Amino acid sequence: MTKPPLLKICLITLSIFLLIVDNSLAAENYDEDAYGPEKTIQWDEPIKASFDHKTHTMDVGLECADCHDSLFEMEVDAATGTNNFTMKAMADGQFCGSCHDGDTAFATDTNCMACHALPEDPIIWNEPTKAAFSHTSHVEEFELECVSCHNETFAMEKGAATASKDFTMLAFKEGKYCGSCHNGDDAFDSSTQCESCHFAPTEKIVFTQPVKSVVFDHNIHVKKAELSCESCHKEVFTMKQGTIEGEELLISENPEKKREYLVNLHKKYCGTCHDSSQAFGYLTRCTVCHIGVKGLDGMTGEDKKKSAH
Repeated sequence: MTKPPLLKICLITLSIFLLIVDNSLAAENYDEDAYGPEKTIQWDEPIKASFDHKTHTMDVGLECADCHDSLFEMEVDAATGTNNFTMKAMADGQFCGSCHDGDTAFATDTNCMACHALPEDPIIWNEPTKAAFSHTSHVEEFELECVSCHNETFAMEKGAATASKDFTMLAFKEGKYCGSCHNGDDAFDSSTQCESCHFAPTEKIVFTQPVKSVVFDHNIHVKKAELSCESCHKEVFTMKQGTIEGEELLISENPEKKREYLVNLHKKYCGTCHDSSQAFGYLTRCTVCHIGVKGLDGMTGEDKKKSAH
């Protein structure tokens, strides 16, 4: 026999009412004198972390005296004020580490997300080159643990990698830092998929040596032509500013030698693609790249300054 619609509505309404009342009573029944502050404690120094009294007292059954004042002084920010409220101190059995030792409770170097939150914004490095890193993609999408990288691969300290002066693509190739996973087996090789971490320069590059003046636009090649970074920055151009400026100059009055020098120079660099088959030949449309001193002045606004003067 089916229940009348009105009875069903009454039962659903009653269930919702009881649920609300039950939650309200639970909130009212929380005794801060017995279980500690209901509001979660948030630390920002030395690193962002949180602590919930209810989890440890009402849920687990600890007494206030189990931690206060032997481990933590009953005073706001007393722990951070010691300058010793660190993961190392906890690993030595101090503060949270007196219980979180792997026996009484999970160890402090595991289950990091129980206390710590992922950085919301990507990490942006500007040195030695501009690059970005997203914790979210590695932890949430690829389900890595914090301990997968910290502290063996990266020290849990802001700026530690760049301070080492060894945070380079060469180090990655040797299996250090990001290269410990990005080796082509565990994850894509660090010498590929550059756009995953790096940004193509937005401003045009102007070369003044070995000839004046040549302009190059990443935007045309990366966005319009849809080339990948490694199309050039693997065999043709070293990923280092000033590479072409270091090219040995030819000083000669012999036209044949000059021509041979320039042909070989083009073939070594831009001519690897600009060969009239993959892209227009380097012997054609010269003014697309070779803007000369006058063109450079126009880019920098020098022409207007001179005419105004």
